[in-house]
Amino acid sequence: MTYRPPFIKQGDGSRCQWQNCGCAAHAMAAMRSRLGRNPNNEHGWPPTPSEIRNRIGGGCDGTNLQENAAAVAHLYGVIMLVRYGVPWNTFRSLIISGRGAVVQIRYSVIAPTRFDASPGFTGNHAVYVNERRSSDGAYYVYDPLADHRRSSIPQGPQWWPATLLQRAAYAMPGTSTGCVNASFTRDTE
Repeated sequence: MTYRPPFIKQGDGSRCQWQNCGCAAHAMAAMRSRLGRNPNNEHGWPPTPSEIRNRIGGGCDGTNLQENAAAVAHLYGVIMLVRYGVPWNTFRSLIISGRGAVVQIRYSVIAPTRFDASPGFTGNHAVYVNERRSSDGAYYVYDPLADHRRSSIPQGPQWWPATLLQRAAYAMPGTSTGCVNASFTRDTE
C-alpha cells in the first residue's frame, strides 16, 4: 500500500505562511520519501514549511522547486528529482511507479471548482501529488491551502480528476506546452 504522509498546511502562522505552498508541499514530499521516519539529525521532525523557508532564506517571495529540493536535502537527507518540461505521460508513469511529486500549478484553473481552497486566489501555486487511482485515473492531491479554515474550504488531501490537475499544471507560466514542472520523491514502493 502507498504511504500517505500527514497533511501539512501552509497557513501555519509563520512569517511567510501564505507564500509557503512550495515549502509545505516539499515537507509532505519529504515525509513520503522517508516513509515518515525521522532522520534523527539536528533538524526538527516532522518537516515544517517554516523550517524549509528558513533554510531557503530571503524574504517572503515565492520559492522554486530547486530551492525547496536543496532545503529538504540539507534538512532531512531527502533527494528530490527536479524536472521541468515533463510530458504528462511521463509524469503519470512516475507517479504510478511509486513516486510522489510536488507539482507547480496555476490556481485560476482550480478556483472555479469544488477543490478551491482559497477563494479569490488565482496565482501560481504548488501541490503535493501522492498517488494515482487506477479505477478512474484520479490523483490524490494535497493542496497546502486545504486547511478548512472556513467551512467552505476543503480539508486535507482529495482525489482530483486527472484532467483538472493536468490543466492546472499546463497553465503554470513558463511550462512547456503539454508538460509539467515537478519535483519527484524517490520510488517508495
